[in-house]
This record gives sequence, C-alpha cells and structure tokens, in this order.
Amino acid sequence: MKKWIFLFAMLVVFPLFAFNGRSIVLEDFNGYSVGKFPSDWRTWPFQRGKAMKVYSVKEENGNKYLSAYDNADISVQILKNVNWKIENDPALSFKWRAKILPKDANETNPATNDSACGVYVVFSKARQEMMKFVWSTAAPVGTAYEKVAGKAFIIVKESGSTNLNKWQTVRINVPEEYHKYFKRGLDKSPVAIAILTDGNATHSTAACDYDDFKIE
Repeated sequence: MKKWIFLFAMLVVFPLFAFNGRSIVLEDFNGYSVGKFPSDWRTWPFQRGKAMKVYSVKEENGNKYLSAYDNADISVQILKNVNWKIENDPALSFKWRAKILPKDANETNPATNDSACGVYVVFSKARQEMMKFVWSTAAPVGTAYEKVAGKAFIIVKESGSTNLNKWQTVRINVPEEYHKYFKRGLDKSPVAIAILTDGNATHSTAACDYDDFKIE
C-alpha cells in the first residue's frame, strides 16, 4: 500500500513542476569588470586568492562571460547563493564552452576526477548535497557517478572534443534529475550554484567558459 501511495504522490507532485515560459537570470556576468574575479561569487575559506588565479570575466563581441583556466593543480570551486523557488522554476539552463580537456580524465575514477567544465546545483551546503553536471574528457554522455552515497552525483552532459571551442547550451529539469539519481522526490529548493574547472588529479590543464545561468 505504501508503494502505491508514493507513486500516486509522485504523479500528483511532478506535474506541478511545469515550465512557465518565463526566464530569470541568475548570472550573466555583465555586471563585472573585464579581467576581474566576479565579486558576487564565493569560495571556501581562504581560497579566494587561488580562485582569482583561475576565474576571471572576459568579453567577446560585446558579451561578457566567465573564463576558467587551471594549469597549476589549483582545483578551487566558486559558488553563488541563489533565491530559487524550485516549485515555480524547475529548469536550469546555462552555456558552457570547453577550451582544454584535462588529459586522461574520467570523473568515474577518483584518481582521474577532473573536468574541463563543471556546474553544480547545491541543495545543502552543510550536508554537501548536490548534483554536478560536467563536460567530461572521456566518460560518455549520460554517465552518472555517485561520488558520495546519497548526497552527491556527477552527471555527464557533454563529452569529448567534438564540440570543443563551441558554445553549448545545457538545460536541466532539476526535480526530474534529482528523482532519477537520488531515488526520492525533491522537497527543497537549491540554495546555490557552483562552478569547478580543474586538472589537479591528472596534473594537466583544464579550461572552460561559462555564461547565461537562468531558471525557468
């Protein structure tokens, strides 16, 4: 009986996460100075100096975006707190452009866990509950790796060099992805988005550009 009650509840709840046709910009990097670290983004304590060596705002054809380049095994995540009501805006979209894929990297192996591009949806900073979406060097699109049991998943959305140096748009239905991997309904809104470009595990260079984070 409990199983049927759960299935009925999911059928009732998930249609509420319908796309509403509007789009809310979480970040487009237009409000920052070129060549500078984006001031609204945060790091773990005492990591800001390292982050400033990796991440900076650049401009191309009048459009500002975030550039990430790590060739020094820095591997530092940056994070932006967001006001996001998931019941109203279930989808996240963003653009990324892989520039350099870390050599021999594969996110399913802790020894080679590097990504040219990585975007997190964070549900709890204290519990480190999150989903990370990556542009992988080698792991096939659709691969999902449970990095921390019941808390953190790495999901491959783009892989390899076919679209290297080309802007790609990613669109994620967050409640659907959460249910798919956590095996439970999403009962909380994301508290932050985060970015990580790193090559420290493979001791190689990784580079990616990011832009136009939106919810809808």
